[in-house]
Amino acid sequence: MATKSNVLIVGAFDRFNYGDLLFPLVIEAQLHTYGQPFDASFFGIINSNLSELGGKPTEDIRAFYRRCNEGREHTSIIVAGGEAVAVTWSSLLLALNNVFKRTHRFHHRINKVFDLNAFAKRVLHGQTDLPFVFTSSDFQGVDNVIFNSLGGSELDPAIFDRFPGLGDKLRHVDYFAVRDEATQRNLAAQGVRTSMYPDSAILMSKFYPGPILAGRVSPQIGQYVAERQGTYLFFQIKNNHAKNNELRIAQQLDALVERHPDVHLCFCPIGKALNHDDHLALQRIAPLLKHPCTVFDEVTIWDIMYLIAHAKAYMGTSLHGAITAMSYAVPYVGLTVRKLNSYLQTWGVEGINHTVSFEELREGFEKAIGVDSASLNQSREQQIQAAEDSFLRIKRLVLHG
Repeated sequence: MATKSNVLIVGAFDRFNYGDLLFPLVIEAQLHTYGQPFDASFFGIINSNLSELGGKPTEDIRAFYRRCNEGREHTSIIVAGGEAVAVTWSSLLLALNNVFKRTHRFHHRINKVFDLNAFAKRVLHGQTDLPFVFTSSDFQGVDNVIFNSLGGSELDPAIFDRFPGLGDKLRHVDYFAVRDEATQRNLAAQGVRTSMYPDSAILMSKFYPGPILAGRVSPQIGQYVAERQGTYLFFQIKNNHAKNNELRIAQQLDALVERHPDVHLCFCPIGKALNHDDHLALQRIAPLLKHPCTVFDEVTIWDIMYLIAHAKAYMGTSLHGAITAMSYAVPYVGLTVRKLNSYLQTWGVEGINHTVSFEELREGFEKAIGVDSASLNQSREQQIQAAEDSFLRIKRLVLHG
């Protein structure tokens, strides 16, 4: 009798942040392509159900620990992706609790006399020093731990001093795939060997081509794309990056439209979770514009994907906004975020393989739309092939029977 394969997929799927919600969808879809039976379960820190927005319902971290210790047949954990190595319990509590967030600016001082990570760990019922860092030996019933598409371009070496066992844990992960060169260098400096592949979200266009997305989007998005396909700039920005820069951004976007009067501005949030708050930034910038702009607010992940897939170009601070553009071979302009710059330097098409400052929005747009479609398509195919190669290695660990 074949051994049953249990796959426990864990990550930050319990809040509305586009990239985090993509990971479990793509992981499950790719594993299904191998034609071997498996049971997938999805876990966040808290119970959640974002299925109306396109996400997977999650069980909480206590349910995750129970499953890890059951020892039922063959069980693997996939840490789905993102900045999981550096995520602390206190940073997760910030994203999940408004009251705790209000104390954020005092955290550095508080930590000198009080361990906020230990406090947050108790509040969130954690059992490991860091939420997403563990090995199979931490549990009674886990055969393999896989780190998929991890980022750490801004990884602070001090975290290895703060958590002395971190390096050893990372060295004993069964498969460790990172998404960019800077992350690989940072971990290598700590003696942690990794494999480098594109972010697994690059596979989204394989599973969600235009016709499938068209059946999932909201009516207003479907109508907007039908009327303006290929003529709008999809723009997004994280709230913290927009603060005190709203007027500069608006002026640059107006200059862009004055130079390219056929281009319409489309504002759409990608991250609405605490500490992202794209919608707040867009609401402040839109009234400063001289030119017309369509502002979307209540959107699903399918709406975001569909809008980017049919845009003239994507522009923003979101890594997974840029990866969506890459997946659908749409020109992209990354803005002023280090992890995004690291990813573009590793996988971007020449000429648009770096982020730009707020003073360069118009120039960045012109460079992006000047990139030939063959280069964008070639980059897409290369990344998809590489991501599939990574999944073949994951498949050998997690699927048995």
